[in-house]
Amino acid sequence: MKLPLPGDTRSVFKDNNVLFKTSNLGLLFNKYVNSWQNGWQMTEEDSKKFRQSVSDIKFSKEYIENVLKRQQMMINNLKDSGWHVEFFTAKTDSRLIIGLGGTSVIETGMTLHPLYGFPYLPGSGLKGLARGYAEIGVESKPSADELREVFGSEKKDAPAVNNIQGKVFFMDGLPATFPKLDLDIMNPHYGEYYRGGKPPADYLNPVPVTFLTVASEQPFLFAVFSRDKALSEKAKQWLTGGLTDLGAGGKTNVGYGYFKIDVTLQTQSQPGIAKVTKASPMDALLERVKQCRQPGDKHILQKVFDDAWKIEGLDRKELLGQIRLQLPDTMKKNDKIISFLKEKEKESGITN
Repeated sequence: MKLPLPGDTRSVFKDNNVLFKTSNLGLLFNKYVNSWQNGWQMTEEDSKKFRQSVSDIKFSKEYIENVLKRQQMMINNLKDSGWHVEFFTAKTDSRLIIGLGGTSVIETGMTLHPLYGFPYLPGSGLKGLARGYAEIGVESKPSADELREVFGSEKKDAPAVNNIQGKVFFMDGLPATFPKLDLDIMNPHYGEYYRGGKPPADYLNPVPVTFLTVASEQPFLFAVFSRDKALSEKAKQWLTGGLTDLGAGGKTNVGYGYFKIDVTLQTQSQPGIAKVTKASPMDALLERVKQCRQPGDKHILQKVFDDAWKIEGLDRKELLGQIRLQLPDTMKKNDKIISFLKEKEKESGITN
């Protein structure tokens, strides 16, 4: 095995035990790949061994905690300056892969923080995901003016005088702890066809390719902020929908990249660090109910009930009563919402 480093640096890492103690995954993944053979050639088996070694590493939690502390300080400063910040925690419901097709010497890439090296979701991508979910319009499709207010002008080639900046800003999605990495595999059957050598046919041999992913059940922190409270809440709702219903990153059409909002977790602001703490299931559900502001938000209520019915020991009658108290008058008086709540009473076995 060879390392593409100056001789004096390479001598420090001649022992793999030293190499794989590197605390920064970005350096290890992009600079310290030691899978090269003579002639600077690398086989899939060589790169697979490297990925496997990387996935087995337990990275230090200390420096990611420092990043979260700085983010929390920034959030506190924004609040003190009159900004409205909406933040929440979501867990990966399936494996997550960001930047699979990115440039990498080991063929398959991964988006890592450019300075700290941990997997993360760039804010620009989260903004696009939220916009994609908003444009689908699950229950009520926002107007073009609403989209412009939140996300800004879409056309970059329009006259500058017609362009406007969005009023909502999206922070990077940061892992709450250093996420566990899993080694996964894809099995392209027609490699020679893709390389332009032969037509696709069953006689071609599949060539398995391994790649690194973020494992399921890994918590990430998300935040949006705006001067307009209603817009920041709307952006949070769309981002939540995008993460849970559309998925982030690559290969979402085969189940990768989906998140779930764990009703037993909430992000609590404390001096110095954003940390995940336990909340009562009832309180967590009611926090989500507060996002419902118009009849078109019925899908949020549906998801609340779907999650509530999975929680053992939850007082369903109390939940329904609290939901009726939390809902705004525009929803309480809507015929569809009234009918919907009556259906939920029947499902829960509650009779008047």
